[in-house]
Amino acid sequence: MPPRFKEFYKPVPTSREVRQRRLSHERQLRSLQREQVFMGKRLCFRTPQESETESEYEFTPSDTTEIISGLKSTKHDVRVSSLTSLSTRLERPSEEVRNFIQDQGVELLIGFLNSTDADEKLQSLWCLTNIAAGEPGIAQTALAAVPYLLALLSSEDAEIQNQAIWAVGNLAAEGESARNQLFANGVLNPLVNVVMNTTDSTLLQTACFALSNMARMPNSYFNRLFDMDVPQSIARQLVQFKDDMGCVTELAWVCTYLTAASNSHQIDQIMATGAIETFLSCATKSSDIANTALIPIIRTLGNIAAGTDAQTHSLVSQEKFVQLLVRSIEKTSSRAIEKESLWVLSSVTAGSKADVNTMVNAGIITDLARIIEKQNFDLKKEAAYSLLNIAIVGQRISDLPNRDLVPEFVEFVNSQDVELVRMGIQYIALLFEQLPGRQGPELLRGVAGGIDALENQVAVTDDDNARSILSALIDDFYAEGSMM
Repeated sequence: MPPRFKEFYKPVPTSREVRQRRLSHERQLRSLQREQVFMGKRLCFRTPQESETESEYEFTPSDTTEIISGLKSTKHDVRVSSLTSLSTRLERPSEEVRNFIQDQGVELLIGFLNSTDADEKLQSLWCLTNIAAGEPGIAQTALAAVPYLLALLSSEDAEIQNQAIWAVGNLAAEGESARNQLFANGVLNPLVNVVMNTTDSTLLQTACFALSNMARMPNSYFNRLFDMDVPQSIARQLVQFKDDMGCVTELAWVCTYLTAASNSHQIDQIMATGAIETFLSCATKSSDIANTALIPIIRTLGNIAAGTDAQTHSLVSQEKFVQLLVRSIEKTSSRAIEKESLWVLSSVTAGSKADVNTMVNAGIITDLARIIEKQNFDLKKEAAYSLLNIAIVGQRISDLPNRDLVPEFVEFVNSQDVELVRMGIQYIALLFEQLPGRQGPELLRGVAGGIDALENQVAVTDDDNARSILSALIDDFYAEGSMM
């Protein structure tokens, strides 16, 4: 499998290892970004009418005493009111609230999970959900409630069931230890059963949120998700809820985590369910689909495209995949969507020559050149991977708008980013080697400071191979002058 760019500077074990190393690094970055921005944990907020201004002032020791007294009251309305007040304060907990939770708050809340009163049970779950959504020191305390939450995952009260699943989802985002503890307590079976069988949109979305967090790596049970036919369940529910973009989004996040950690056989299992075709239909049926839905779909496609050449080709063979990728790069107003799509494209163009030609024939070069010329360096870099792959794998260097691209790649050589410098040198070397006659040196000669950039790099680089390549390019550049 070809790498996303040829390694000019030092030999590598195999091209697949080069590709997988970069893929692994990018998965870690994207996972972190996703956890911070999208779905890591979710607070359960009350409406302004419900919360009034309670969470806007500091929780004092006297307030703690009042809450404890209310929670232990013999009056039902007082207990429910105290639980409601506490859940609101947990949206933005003060130091006093955090101390109360760590001291005795969770223990008191667990007591309500055994209550026969639905209101008390629900409000307690709401509190535990927000505790689990908090900082690690606070969230860890909610793990004591896991055995009690487990019993509520199959509750006949849909609202209580939904809130218990929500709390589990927040806890699963806490880390490997929390996920393994949830698994050891038997959370996975009832959670998968909900995803598999529910006909309720809200419940499905919450269950998928929790399941996607349980599917995060590292964990000790990943293969069990396939033994339990999770991919097949996702595909079936996707067909049933394909017109509900909230459900489509959450189902896509589950697939994102499944494909991120799957081996080649497991990717084949996911693709065999037909879920990818349904995701593509959902993503392309409207030009104004929300970015929140597009990101997990595109990320899932990227994970598959980074697999075997056969898996990549299976995607490229679908017209809707090409359509979505081109549209997301060409017309998107979202940097996040554009960057995700460029990541997918860099994997596709590192595949086979036939797949490169498919993307080139779809008109992708124009948009890549636009990004190289006008976008910030993070997007420039992503676009550069694909352009270099088109030149190398597709053997189409002469089809690139090289006169417009040379100044940009010279700027890469002048940058402080090692990867950009690498790509800049590689591109110029390709021009010199593959364009007929003296077209490569002539293009560089047309860029102010072009040869200076190479000479400056020779002086500063610590890489002997890089210095050798740069020296050869400089000699080739001046060879023209000696011939005139």
